[in-house]
Amino acid sequence: MIKEKAARSIPIFLIRVMIIHTLTYFIAGILASNILDYRSVFHLPVIHDYMVEFGATSVFWGSFIQPIRGLVIGLVLIPFRSFLANCKYGWLYLWLIFVGIGIVSTPAAAPSSIEGIVYTKLPLWYHFFGLPEILTQTLAFSVLVYLYMRHPTGIRDALPRMFGVILQSFAGACFTFIGYAVVSIIFAIARNAEINAEANMSLKVQGLFVAPFICNFVIITLLNLDNYLREVKPIIIFLIIFLINAILVAAYQQIFWDGANIAYAIITPILPAWITTVISSKKMSK
Repeated sequence: MIKEKAARSIPIFLIRVMIIHTLTYFIAGILASNILDYRSVFHLPVIHDYMVEFGATSVFWGSFIQPIRGLVIGLVLIPFRSFLANCKYGWLYLWLIFVGIGIVSTPAAAPSSIEGIVYTKLPLWYHFFGLPEILTQTLAFSVLVYLYMRHPTGIRDALPRMFGVILQSFAGACFTFIGYAVVSIIFAIARNAEINAEANMSLKVQGLFVAPFICNFVIITLLNLDNYLREVKPIIIFLIIFLINAILVAAYQQIFWDGANIAYAIITPILPAWITTVISSKKMSK
């Protein structure tokens, strides 16, 4: 566990803000784009001229530059940390800042803003169309950042044990999700494969990452709850997790794709399995 003095330091605060922003942005974006069918909406008249095409490469890379945005947000929030942390409704104040200044009254003529309604040709309904994703992401971000400001040594300490385990397992699974994404990109580059952003954002492709996400969430939860596993060596845990993930990836490809890529199924789970092992081993050693 991070010592309280270190946990309250600016570098740790910035790292947490970057991680929270990136994760909430990525999850909210994936859910909203599929539920609200961004692909079809972005092809509509006027909107097509305003927004980058859904399948554009920049859309695919957008999630990977979010840590930079998270860093900027964190730097802006540094002077307000004490105030927000000491307020009972600090999360609400932070969220209202996002809604009031960052969304509704932003100086730019952006969608969902007053300036956007006045100065752009976007239809009125579109200004409300993106609000579910924006409001949900900023709300989740505000709550998580607030909890870490209130409990700098770890949110888990402020929650009942089961809720703490679930929260930690979810965070760990998110890191493995990122691990899968990073290794997949490296794998594609090494094979000179064409990166098709539109295809990569489809549910069929995202399922290849979601399935291991759910699997690793369950694994981390079980490892944290089962005291018997404290006696198991980390290398054994790594091998078990790696084997489960490799089989899952191969099975998913075999069922939903045109057959399993054995090399991909073997190489890709290495980093996520290592991440899961490290996270679980640290908690079990306490």
